[in-house]
Amino acid sequence: MRVGFARTVITPPPGASLAGFGARQERAQGVHDDLHARALVLEASGQRVALVVCDLCDLDAGFIREARRRIQERTGIPAASALLAATHTHAAPATFALYSLPPDPGWLDDLAGRAADAVASAVRDLTPATLGLALGRENSVGRNRRRPDGPVDPTVTVLRAERVDASPALLVHYACHPTVLGPDNLMISRDYVGFTVDAVERATGGWVMFANGACGDINVGHSADRSALGLPIPGRTFERAEELGLRLAGEAVRALTDTRPVAGWRAPGHGMLAAGRRSLVVPLRPTPPLEQVRAQVRACRRHLETLQAAGANAGADDAEVTAARLELLYAELALSWVEQRTRAEGAGAAEETAEVQAFAVGDVALVGLPGEFFVESGLRLQNRSPFKHTIVVGYANGGIGYVPPASAFAEGGYETRLAPWSRVAPEAEGLILDAAASLLDGLRDQQDERPG
Repeated sequence: MRVGFARTVITPPPGASLAGFGARQERAQGVHDDLHARALVLEASGQRVALVVCDLCDLDAGFIREARRRIQERTGIPAASALLAATHTHAAPATFALYSLPPDPGWLDDLAGRAADAVASAVRDLTPATLGLALGRENSVGRNRRRPDGPVDPTVTVLRAERVDASPALLVHYACHPTVLGPDNLMISRDYVGFTVDAVERATGGWVMFANGACGDINVGHSADRSALGLPIPGRTFERAEELGLRLAGEAVRALTDTRPVAGWRAPGHGMLAAGRRSLVVPLRPTPPLEQVRAQVRACRRHLETLQAAGANAGADDAEVTAARLELLYAELALSWVEQRTRAEGAGAAEETAEVQAFAVGDVALVGLPGEFFVESGLRLQNRSPFKHTIVVGYANGGIGYVPPASAFAEGGYETRLAPWSRVAPEAEGLILDAAASLLDGLRDQQDERPG
């Protein structure tokens, strides 16, 4: 096996739009730390796969198509073997208007080229290597933001490529929103992810890539509702981002002391690499009539105004006013989505196309899911996988918004309320996980059929 890696700076120009918080309308005022596109290329038995992770909030399907086209043009690596994902930092742009103004078209075009540049450089860097896997546990960074007793995935996974006469390459994986920094932050940054990557690179002398997991309901412990309203939350500082990032890096480095060889591919009859992808149609939720949603917005606004007037006379408390502001926000978000769907009525049925993609590397699989999946969905997919170790990469190959499990819709909450970024039907999660599990089964069959 050979492994190559590279990175390129993708920091946008001054004044770029920042994605991730609807409450933040200001543009970036400066750069705290540079954003990168990092590419990791694996080669075995004449086959190559590329994993590209960008320090951005999200990637849309149009950008993925263009980046893949350029990657294939530059390197020959086909779309089915090029997986692109975002770290989901909320202190950076997205490739489309996500809670923000649209990105600069010139930067966006340059971004696709830089992603392809990183892959081409990684191909030129291909060096013989052996793969190892290390597992750690960090329970104090990621928290379930929907309920204190909700599930988390404390696993810190590190895939290490030890290269002959060259520096090692490491993939660090953990499931947690990079949202230490809140909507009041106007500095471009990788958030805690940047501190983690830089610290692991310093400790190992290697090159490090971070991939996020199924963390739609996992952040560092603050309320998604208060973030949506732009309310102040203590601790959303660069100092805390550094503290948590270094804590995660420390566990990744500690785990490396017990690195074990990636197994399976040395056995007779097993191929080292396998890759594939599947597209499927995902249903959207039915949209209520436009006038009904407009009436709901008007009713929510009147209720808030009544409470605010009463508050001026000490007749309403802050909690009531905050709850009313939140309901108005949700009504306005639903209206925004219904208006979009109304304008698109001639475009076809209320459905979208989603893609799942996976690589198998011996007894380790990486599977890319589009959008924001809850941590329990990632854990279920790992349990269904035929591979000993399955790394679920979130925010991959397009953004279809939140994909909650069906049970979450009855519970309600930020992630399930109808909005441009929360639009898929309750059955979407099951359909996508079924497709991903089937794809993983197919990759295991591929390995069995092709000699290493």
